[in-house]
Amino acid sequence: MVHKNESLRLAPLNIVIAAIATLLAAPAQAEEILASLNDTKPAEVKIASTEFKYAPATVRIAAGRMVTLVLDNSGAETEHGLFVPALRFRMQVNAGEIARKNIVVERPGEYEFNCNLPGHFEAGMSGMLIVVDR
Repeated sequence: MVHKNESLRLAPLNIVIAAIATLLAAPAQAEEILASLNDTKPAEVKIASTEFKYAPATVRIAAGRMVTLVLDNSGAETEHGLFVPALRFRMQVNAGEIARKNIVVERPGEYEFNCNLPGHFEAGMSGMLIVVDR
């Protein structure tokens, strides 16, 4: 016989066991659930900026999905930016720092980005944002 206090203590364990049994019984369904959960989190894309280039210079993202662009300027000696004129998207980061900004691009296509600080684009600091259908 299980005492009332004992059954209350075991309730969370029973829930976990039931969840594991459900996942084991339907692995394809579990995979689909996990994929949809991951799809709701913003993807993170890291771009390193240095004098005077981006790495990588070509970035691919999915249309309609929120993406966190991470502009890593930790190895640079000067401020840099990332400007996508066609999307009116702009971010800047000081030397030695890292900046993050979310973006959602609805339409697939190729969008040039560059550093719009004086002389940086002219020195070759540009790249391509490629947005593809999911």
